[in-house]
Amino acid sequence: MVKRREKILEEMKAKIKKSYLSRDNLLVFADNASSDLEKQANILFERLTEWYGIYFPELKLDDRSKYCNLVLQIDKKKMQESKKAIQSLMGDKSSSIISQLEHTMGSEMQEKDIETIRMLAQQILTLEETMEQIEQYKESLAKEVCPNMSEVGGPKIAAKLIAHMGSLEKLAKLPASTIQVLGAEKALFKHLRRKTKPPKHGIIFQHTLIHSAPKDKRGRLARALASKLAIAAKVDAYGKGHFIGNELRTDFQKRANDILNAKD
Repeated sequence: MVKRREKILEEMKAKIKKSYLSRDNLLVFADNASSDLEKQANILFERLTEWYGIYFPELKLDDRSKYCNLVLQIDKKKMQESKKAIQSLMGDKSSSIISQLEHTMGSEMQEKDIETIRMLAQQILTLEETMEQIEQYKESLAKEVCPNMSEVGGPKIAAKLIAHMGSLEKLAKLPASTIQVLGAEKALFKHLRRKTKPPKHGIIFQHTLIHSAPKDKRGRLARALASKLAIAAKVDAYGKGHFIGNELRTDFQKRANDILNAKD
């Protein structure tokens, strides 16, 4: 009885270890880490703009990296150097920022105050660099774990779909209609409860062809992409290295062209 129990425990340990070592599991962890870093960077950037707004309130940029680099290089006491830095970073858009800096309503701050703000800006840039490295890792890993999905929808979308479900095998079991709206669960529940319009797409909206298409075409494009991703996911999960990604991508491109060129 004791030996049987020990054998069962060893088998369970082996299965757990195998599960932890699965490559798609690493993809899930990487995507979760990337999402957490993005949230943290957004929060810190909001704090930075509020804080730096005391010194230079007119500076308004959505690009986190450029904003942080300007924070690091702008110094009202060294106007010529600041102008050169702005021109180098912003190019054609530099003249308006320089003019704003010359006539800013911002308050003067002590050097220790500015240095602390710059330290925060540098931290955000470090987060940006870390996120970029993780994104590169995710794309490489996605091409390894799910080459067919990566070819059809791109490695970023493939990675997010797998991370959303928790594993490639779970994703492969879903019908195309469910894959189409993964990531839009809140809108789907709202539709079911309040009879609002159902969502036409979720994560796959990030695909260039879909988010750049006219609104009345997006639903059909999302459905076409989801159908090919559903096939690709099954092949990646159970096809033992079989690759049909090029064929699936070509089929989707043809269908997408038909949808975009159709006269409604």
